[in-house]
Amino acid sequence: MTAREFAHLVNTPYPTVAQWLRDGRVPGAELQEIGNLKVWLIPRDVLKDFKRPEMGRPALTDEEKARKAKRKVIEKSAADLPFEPEATTKPKAGAKKAPKNLTEKMGKKLSKRGNQ
Repeated sequence: MTAREFAHLVNTPYPTVAQWLRDGRVPGAELQEIGNLKVWLIPRDVLKDFKRPEMGRPALTDEEKARKAKRKVIEKSAADLPFEPEATTKPKAGAKKAPKNLTEKMGKKLSKRGNQ
């Protein structure tokens, strides 16, 4: 059967079934080339044992849970500090630094204007 027929039989929108097929979530499905077209062919046996994929984001792995917990601890400890920690961002590429004596130059320009 085609992907559209399968979508109708499992009462699911075709774009969702197409995504399942691209992700390999429909067992036994094959992408066949017929002339210039590519068509998904799905065996009818799949309908007997087919279980809809879980909706939503997949569960976190143990490693991801540990990383998340570690990040939380670091954020909490940073929030307890009496001062704000220094930013660790890098300056933008190609950003020009202001000259050290910029305030002196600006002060001289302003004083010259005031005297006129």
